[in-house]
Amino acid sequence: MKIKKFLENINTWIFDLDNTIYPSSKKIFHQIDKRMTRFISSKLNVDTKKAFSIQKEYYFKYGTTLFGLMKNHKIKPNIFLEYVHDIDLSTLKPEPKLKNLIKSLNGKKLIHTNSSKLHAENVLQSMDMLDIFEDIFDIEASKYIPKPNKQSYIDLLKKFSCVSQESAMFEDSIANLTTASEMGMVTILIGKNEMNQNMKKPIRFSYNVKSLLDWFRIIEKK
Repeated sequence: MKIKKFLENINTWIFDLDNTIYPSSKKIFHQIDKRMTRFISSKLNVDTKKAFSIQKEYYFKYGTTLFGLMKNHKIKPNIFLEYVHDIDLSTLKPEPKLKNLIKSLNGKKLIHTNSSKLHAENVLQSMDMLDIFEDIFDIEASKYIPKPNKQSYIDLLKKFSCVSQESAMFEDSIANLTTASEMGMVTILIGKNEMNQNMKKPIRFSYNVKSLLDWFRIIEKK
């Protein structure tokens, strides 16, 4: 597959999971979001309106709601992750074209997600893509330090012996891509994440496309 010349030195391709590998229209993360609210409401004994407020406050302050719950309420991460990822994945189907395109990229293909490894495996299995990724760097692997915290990226690069200037990152979050960009990665923004509307950091990314398939269409034309 022909790609733009400035991508030729890329040997590590890092993919976010939710709303990136699959489009937001599948409503998978929507389910997770709702379960987060219910979890907080139950554990903190607040109504759903207050729970939602806490959920988003922690997301913007810490990078994930989970980190805020761990820091401020001593919530055990495994209990939270098991609950919020107990969802219906039936809208996800095998994507053979996308699978072959990702597989055709030269170098390592990794998943970097703030969710659990089990959730990532279930999503990828549903899409028949589990076998094309070298590994999954999940929130536990990052010691619960979430993207966009730079340490999470440093730990991933170290674990897989990667160089940031030779890496590309696909994400639906501008915050997460801003960190990647500051580290010298090529950055690809997937879709329009409503959470991005409240971002105060500089918007920095190499591409902005509707979906992964759209990105492949763009680079194949060059």
